[in-house]
Amino acid sequence: KLEVRIRKYENLPKESEFRDEKYRAALTESLMSQDEDEVNEQGQKTGRFISHAGTYRSGVMSRFLAAVDEAVDPQPPPCFTARVKGDPKELPILAAKKIENRACRWMVSAEWLAKEENKKYDSPSYILDNGRAWGDPKDPEEMVAGQKRVKERKRLIASKKRVKIEEMEAKKKENGTKKGKGKSKIQESIMPAPAQPVASTSTARELPPAAESDDEFSDY
Repeated sequence: KLEVRIRKYENLPKESEFRDEKYRAALTESLMSQDEDEVNEQGQKTGRFISHAGTYRSGVMSRFLAAVDEAVDPQPPPCFTARVKGDPKELPILAAKKIENRACRWMVSAEWLAKEENKKYDSPSYILDNGRAWGDPKDPEEMVAGQKRVKERKRLIASKKRVKIEEMEAKKKENGTKKGKGKSKIQESIMPAPAQPVASTSTARELPPAAESDDEFSDY
């Protein structure tokens, strides 16, 4: 479906307002309608698909795709899948890493985006600003590149702060260890030395044991 639309877009009449290159960004797989198998009353597949456009599409987006679908395919395939237009369906806007796969603001209904349950999509991961062709000061590529540079600067600043904190903590720990050792040495220097045994210098002679009492001797 996308390939057919691209061929038709390139074959739009010269007088068509949608030939402008600024509309080309809408032709990406992530923004295509959702297809379902069509079934008859018996529940059998008919071989056709029913296409449901997302309710998030703006009026400009819907008119652009309608004009593309009405254009002549310059290289029609020998076999093609028949599709019929179904009712709009509540579909999410898909987040994408690549800029070319994201929606732009002109593609999304402001009324749909203003609903509380849809405000989560109002983010550069889902929706980008339109770019210079639509009157914006910068193209989406420039804005995303600028955001990446800011993010990288913040990361470097945070990394430097982390290294500085680690260095301060290491120095504080080292100073604490040195203080502990110095305190231990001071305590050792003021502690009294243990008493040493002293040899006696007295010249006094030991007295003999006292004589035993006369009572203890016999009188014969």
